[in-house]
Amino acid sequence: MTIKKGLKYTIIAILTILVLGTGGLFVWSQTGTYPARSVAQAAIDSTGSVRVLQNEFIVFTPEQETQTGLTFYPGGLVEPAAYAPVLRNLAEEGILAVIAPMPFNLAIFGTNAAKEIIASYPHIDTWILAGHSLGGAAAAIFADNNPDEIDAVVFWDSYPPNSASLADNTLPVISIFGTTNGIPNTDNFDEKRNLLPNDTTYVPIEGASHAQFGDYGPQKGDVVPSISLQAQHDRVTEIMLDLFINLSEYLN
Repeated sequence: MTIKKGLKYTIIAILTILVLGTGGLFVWSQTGTYPARSVAQAAIDSTGSVRVLQNEFIVFTPEQETQTGLTFYPGGLVEPAAYAPVLRNLAEEGILAVIAPMPFNLAIFGTNAAKEIIASYPHIDTWILAGHSLGGAAAAIFADNNPDEIDAVVFWDSYPPNSASLADNTLPVISIFGTTNGIPNTDNFDEKRNLLPNDTTYVPIEGASHAQFGDYGPQKGDVVPSISLQAQHDRVTEIMLDLFINLSEYLN
């Protein structure tokens, strides 16, 4: 076999492995995804003042004109629509809220999704980027690389990866997390605080579970929540609205 033919077959083999690997990842991501449940689906389907559009993104458009927007990165292997309850709540309060579906339902493969969303809504002056779990880690990567594109970052039961520390970032950061008897439920949560700015605002929700930040059912390894799904969604909504109010005052 000549070197030329050997190289050709090597390239073909590599491409085959990549195709099969990608196809396997797609199948795994679809079969292993946590689906949105009834509360989330109702938030998508409900009629009212908020207009919901599902195409490339899931967009919750408030009735009144707004200059404030939220881009949201879903947790790993969670159907994006599962986060509809809180985002619809925010839209009902006058905030454009956009969920970014991710390749293979893994936000790490779509860290730059916020760029396209921001470009699609040039009338929005203030953008907050938020993410749950793996989505929060992906949001940190975007914030680390694009600090001038957004105005704040919010982590839902999440923290940045070591490679995307925001410790020296000047963006306002909020970390919302569940606790049991005052102790964070997320593994290594306290050890990862050094990856966030010193002035990060930490907001615990006692009794909250990881999965109840959305509506996709129990998650393996999660705590049993001591507050209801509705109560957790209401509290997260309240915290987010306070952030938008305070951020508006800060920016002005």
